Amino acid sequence: MILKNKYEDVYGTGLHMRFGGGYMFKENSELRVTFSLQSLDADLVPMGDLGVSNLYGQYADYQSFGMDFGYRRYVPVEGSIRTYAEATIGLAFIDETDVVLTAPGGNFTGTATDFYDRTSAFTMGFNVGVLFGVMSKADVFTQIGLRYVTGMSDVDQLAATGLETINDKSSRWAMPFVSGVRFRF
Repeated sequence: MILKNKYEDVYGTGLHMRFGGGYMFKENSELRVTFSLQSLDADLVPMGDLGVSNLYGQYADYQSFGMDFGYRRYVPVEGSIRTYAEATIGLAFIDETDVVLTAPGGNFTGTATDFYDRTSAFTMGFNVGVLFGVMSKADVFTQIGLRYVTGMSDVDQLAATGLETINDKSSRWAMPFVSGVRFRF
């Protein structure tokens, strides 16, 4: 018997670095492009049973590189403080995810099995934030948002194994909280 594992069962929090640029085409309107690099460590998870032994899986780390395009609208609040809202769409390029299956009671360790093929996923997001002017050409900001990433691609070698639908619910919502520095040229 194979157990279902949710994304959060396998991966915890990890590194998520973002960098990008924007073009102010009006005083309070900006077109943006943002690049993201994400790396998450995987936990050892129970996968079910293999005969009389418990079956465990050690997934490969999750790695992705993304590119989002967005529109940001600023609203001046007071002095050098501005709030903003932004909408983004983009692509995330997600590395292949392998898993090593182990059943200690049955003295079994399998080779790495391809559970998720390398794929491109569609992303969309909405963020709100506050920007604080700290120098004439530098601001600090903090934002919170919602981000959606579509599901992973099907894996051909899982056909007729009972695991064909393993990627059907791999899309996910995230609530990123971001702080950083913005430089103006």
